[in-house]
Amino acid sequence: MITIPRLATHGAVLCWHELPRALAAGAAWLATALPLVLAFLVGAPGWILAAATVPPALILTGLAAFAATVARGDGPRLALLRRVDPVLALLLAGGASLAGLGLTAGGPAAVAGGAGGAVLLLVAPYALAYGALRDRRGLAALRGGAILVAFRPAWAFALVVLCAAGGLAAVASAGILAVVVLPLLLAVAAAMTTALLDEIDTLQGRA
Repeated sequence: MITIPRLATHGAVLCWHELPRALAAGAAWLATALPLVLAFLVGAPGWILAAATVPPALILTGLAAFAATVARGDGPRLALLRRVDPVLALLLAGGASLAGLGLTAGGPAAVAGGAGGAVLLLVAPYALAYGALRDRRGLAALRGGAILVAFRPAWAFALVVLCAAGGLAAVASAGILAVVVLPLLLAVAAAMTTALLDEIDTLQGRA
């Protein structure tokens, strides 16, 4: 029986086998996220924060392609980081910026921002993995991610919990583990997405 722990372990083991490349890929993403972190720390205006989310979102889509190759057991190449999806990146960056602005505004806007942020957290990992695995881009990747969340909501919530645990591990290690946490989580997301897509394909074949 396919379970989340088995899929998470499978994705982690495959990522471990490609650890040097995974570390390099994670470092590339962290380099693009550094301006965003600095802007947040110095209290930069909202428009600067919004603009600073775009470069890490772009590399994130390339990192998802890298992680999908890891999850398939193929030999990943760092050149996959250049396989970015600009439309999906802008959608994710825009959604995150709007959620952040809503949360800081207070009142009803904070409720809307929190709800939008929660939806984004659920859909984004699957959208990234689905887009990379099935070569879907932009809105098609986002739509596929939403369908996978609706198909198996419990898995989506479990994936968010794993992401939160990974984030806590990165913070607790003073950022040392941050370089490997994101490639690992995306590899796990790709493994879970592959299992869901196989199940959906099987159900459609029986119909």
